[in-house]
Amino acid sequence: MRVKTIYAWSETGMDRKVNEFLESTPAEVVDIKFGTPIFFFSAMIMYKPADSNKSISF
Repeated sequence: MRVKTIYAWSETGMDRKVNEFLESTPAEVVDIKFGTPIFFFSAMIMYKPADSNKSISF
């Protein structure tokens, strides 16, 4: 599983950035968590890459 964190200053910007990521990344989305701290919007997209059968070592 992987995560991508995105932030934007407006709802429109957030929509655009999330949609661009989803369209450009061949992956299965597991969940999207949204947050709205004081001055911006943020999202953490949790996803499984299309080639998730590969083992990942850290």
